[in-house]
Amino acid sequence: MNQEKYMTLIVFSIILSLFIAGCAGGGEVTGGAPTTPFLGGTQGLAIGFLEGSPPEEVTDGDIFPFNAIVSLKNMGETDIETADAKISLIGFLPSLFQSTSPPADFVDADLIDKSPSEVLKARQRDSEGNIIESIDMFLAFPTDDKSFQYKDELSGNTPFIFRADVCYRYQTKAVSEICVLANQVDVADDAICSPSGSKSIFSSGSPIGINSFRQNVVGSDKIQLSFDVVHSGSGTIFDPTTVADCPKTPRDRRTKEDKVQITMDSGLTTDTLNCVGLSDVTGAATAKQSGIVKLVNGRRTVTCTQDLGAGRTDFKKSVDINLTFNYLSSADKEILVKHLIS
Repeated sequence: MNQEKYMTLIVFSIILSLFIAGCAGGGEVTGGAPTTPFLGGTQGLAIGFLEGSPPEEVTDGDIFPFNAIVSLKNMGETDIETADAKISLIGFLPSLFQSTSPPADFVDADLIDKSPSEVLKARQRDSEGNIIESIDMFLAFPTDDKSFQYKDELSGNTPFIFRADVCYRYQTKAVSEICVLANQVDVADDAICSPSGSKSIFSSGSPIGINSFRQNVVGSDKIQLSFDVVHSGSGTIFDPTTVADCPKTPRDRRTKEDKVQITMDSGLTTDTLNCVGLSDVTGAATAKQSGIVKLVNGRRTVTCTQDLGAGRTDFKKSVDINLTFNYLSSADKEILVKHLIS
């Protein structure tokens, strides 16, 4: 009986040792280098206000100075250059918050179309799969050590909205793969790939994504390619022809809203690519087409045909799709201006 207890104790000790060794290793699971090109996601620029700036409550009577500090963090996978973003603070009448004692030290223009001081770097992943997160950047309104101060006396407590409007130029990159066979019609059982059907597609982190990439055979020397452009963010899309241009008037918005520049590049430089609604890129090979299209209800399907040269072999090849657009996002903060009884 004592021998059975002894053997049981040995087995228990071995199991405990293995458990401790596993814990000492940190529980890290090594899966090797990533096999997909992007982190993915549906976010671009995350926008908010720094806690306490502006405060939840201030007072009237020209005695409570404060600032509004906008926080910006790039959660997608495209860097935003300083000239590619414009930040405005709206929602209230600036003159109400311009102190008379001392005299107002900012003007209305100080609150409109300000640029970040540095490039808003995107999230990144290195070759081993380590994610490098983006950092928060802050922009103060008014700028240059100036401040807001509600100058008049109110009849009673009154709420005001401070809204940060951010218009920025952004991109989406996507990669998929096409299958080209010497004989597209009579496909061998052991062919390296299928020339018809859905293909995997990888899209970079952005409010607009590309999915549902499909390939079909439409002739012995021609294939059809199609994919969907889908808006998944909560902001508004605008024509990217002018950088960081998000129009305010209803007429201009109707003209430029929901428009995205699409560039499709099959890389088959000796064969012709033709995409509905797009055209050849000047100075580039005929396998690259680009154009501005309008999304309807946040979606657009793009269809292309790709000619294939005679005498080809069987192969698989990646194709690149890029989207460029202006994007408008906002964040609101309500502050309560409290009336002080004199």
